[in-house]
Amino acid sequence: MEKQPAISRLRRDFPEFANRSEECSEWCGRSADRIPDVYEFARLVTNLFAQSKRKRVEEAFDRIEEFLRVGSPEVRDWVYGFLEALQDVAPWRPSGSEDFVRFLGSETFRAWTALDAIRTDLEDCFYSGS
Repeated sequence: MEKQPAISRLRRDFPEFANRSEECSEWCGRSADRIPDVYEFARLVTNLFAQSKRKRVEEAFDRIEEFLRVGSPEVRDWVYGFLEALQDVAPWRPSGSEDFVRFLGSETFRAWTALDAIRTDLEDCFYSGS
Protein backbone atom coordinates (compact mmCIF):
# COMPACT_ATOMS: atom_id res chain seq x y z
CA MET A 1 0.00 0.00 0.00
CA GLU A 2 1.32 3.40 -0.97
CA LYS A 3 1.26 6.46 1.27
CA GLN A 4 -1.51 8.50 -0.35
CA PRO A 5 -4.07 5.62 -0.32
CA ALA A 6 -3.07 4.80 3.27
CA ILE A 7 -3.63 8.37 4.44
CA SER A 8 -6.88 8.55 2.47
CA ARG A 9 -8.03 5.44 4.30
CA LEU A 10 -7.17 7.01 7.67
CA ARG A 11 -9.14 10.09 6.70
CA ARG A 12 -12.12 7.96 5.68
CA ASP A 13 -11.97 5.76 8.80
CA PHE A 14 -11.35 8.73 11.12
CA PRO A 15 -13.34 11.72 9.86
CA GLU A 16 -12.17 13.75 12.84
CA PHE A 17 -8.63 13.31 11.50
CA ALA A 18 -9.67 14.48 8.04
CA ASN A 19 -11.38 17.53 9.53
CA ARG A 20 -8.37 18.33 11.69
CA SER A 21 -6.04 18.03 8.68
CA GLU A 22 -8.24 20.39 6.68
CA GLU A 23 -8.39 22.90 9.56
CA CYS A 24 -4.63 22.78 9.90
CA SER A 25 -4.16 23.25 6.15
CA GLU A 26 -6.11 26.50 6.37
CA TRP A 27 -4.00 28.04 9.14
CA CYS A 28 -0.77 26.33 8.14
CA GLY A 29 -1.05 27.66 4.59
CA ARG A 30 -0.73 24.20 3.07
CA SER A 31 -2.96 22.49 0.56
CA ALA A 32 -5.72 20.29 1.95
CA ASP A 33 -4.41 17.25 0.08
CA ARG A 34 -1.04 17.31 1.84
CA ILE A 35 0.18 14.30 3.82
CA PRO A 36 -0.87 14.95 7.42
CA ASP A 37 1.67 15.44 10.11
CA VAL A 38 2.23 12.41 12.33
CA TYR A 39 1.58 14.60 15.36
CA GLU A 40 -1.96 15.31 14.14
CA PHE A 41 -2.82 11.62 14.25
CA ALA A 42 -0.97 11.12 17.56
CA ARG A 43 -3.01 13.93 19.14
CA LEU A 44 -6.20 12.41 17.75
CA VAL A 45 -5.39 8.99 19.24
CA THR A 46 -4.51 10.47 22.64
CA ASN A 47 -7.72 12.51 22.60
CA LEU A 48 -9.78 9.42 21.75
CA PHE A 49 -8.13 7.61 24.64
CA ALA A 50 -8.78 10.51 27.03
CA GLN A 51 -12.45 10.48 25.96
CA SER A 52 -12.61 6.74 26.81
CA LYS A 53 -13.24 5.83 23.17
CA ARG A 54 -11.21 2.63 23.50
CA LYS A 55 -12.82 0.96 20.47
CA ARG A 56 -11.72 3.88 18.25
CA VAL A 57 -8.20 3.71 19.69
CA GLU A 58 -8.14 -0.01 18.96
CA GLU A 59 -9.31 0.66 15.39
CA ALA A 60 -6.51 3.23 14.96
CA PHE A 61 -3.87 0.77 16.08
CA ASP A 62 -5.37 -1.99 13.93
CA ARG A 63 -4.95 0.29 10.93
CA ILE A 64 -1.39 1.19 11.95
CA GLU A 65 -0.56 -2.51 12.34
CA GLU A 66 -1.93 -3.17 8.86
CA PHE A 67 0.16 -0.32 7.43
CA LEU A 68 3.31 -1.85 8.91
CA ARG A 69 2.48 -5.26 7.45
CA VAL A 70 1.47 -4.25 3.91
CA GLY A 71 2.62 -0.66 3.52
CA SER A 72 5.36 0.64 1.30
CA PRO A 73 8.60 1.82 2.94
CA GLU A 74 7.20 5.36 2.86
CA VAL A 75 4.04 4.25 4.71
CA ARG A 76 6.11 2.38 7.29
CA ASP A 77 8.25 5.50 7.80
CA TRP A 78 5.06 7.47 8.43
CA VAL A 79 3.96 4.84 10.97
CA TYR A 80 7.31 4.99 12.76
CA GLY A 81 6.95 8.75 12.87
CA PHE A 82 3.44 8.39 14.29
CA LEU A 83 4.64 6.00 17.02
CA GLU A 84 7.48 8.35 17.93
CA ALA A 85 5.06 11.30 17.99
CA LEU A 86 2.70 9.33 20.21
CA GLN A 87 5.54 8.63 22.63
CA ASP A 88 6.26 12.38 22.61
CA VAL A 89 2.65 13.52 23.02
CA ALA A 90 1.25 10.90 25.39
CA PRO A 91 3.52 11.48 28.42
CA TRP A 92 1.85 14.86 28.82
CA ARG A 93 -1.47 13.11 29.30
CA PRO A 94 -2.46 11.74 32.71
CA SER A 95 -2.52 8.23 31.24
CA GLY A 96 0.99 8.38 29.75
CA SER A 97 2.29 6.50 26.73
CA GLU A 98 2.43 3.08 28.39
CA ASP A 99 -1.38 2.85 28.34
CA PHE A 100 -1.18 2.42 24.57
CA VAL A 101 0.97 -0.72 24.71
CA ARG A 102 -2.08 -2.95 25.15
CA PHE A 103 -3.40 -1.77 21.77
CA LEU A 104 -0.25 -2.68 19.84
CA GLY A 105 -0.11 -5.58 17.42
CA SER A 106 3.05 -7.60 16.97
CA GLU A 107 4.63 -5.30 14.35
CA THR A 108 3.73 -2.08 16.14
CA PHE A 109 4.93 -3.55 19.44
CA ARG A 110 8.29 -4.33 17.87
CA ALA A 111 8.58 -0.78 16.49
CA TRP A 112 7.34 0.74 19.78
CA THR A 113 9.93 -1.10 21.87
CA ALA A 114 12.73 -0.22 19.44
CA LEU A 115 11.81 3.47 19.56
CA ASP A 116 11.48 3.28 23.34
CA ALA A 117 14.95 1.70 23.60
CA ILE A 118 16.45 4.46 21.46
CA ARG A 119 14.72 7.10 23.59
CA THR A 120 16.05 5.47 26.78
CA ASP A 121 19.58 5.26 25.38
CA LEU A 122 19.47 8.93 24.43
CA GLU A 123 18.22 9.88 27.89
CA ASP A 124 21.01 7.83 29.48
CA CYS A 125 23.60 9.58 27.29
CA PHE A 126 22.15 12.99 28.10
CA TYR A 127 21.98 12.52 31.84
CA SER A 128 25.28 10.66 32.21
CA GLY A 129 27.07 13.30 30.17
CA SER A 130 26.01 16.25 32.30
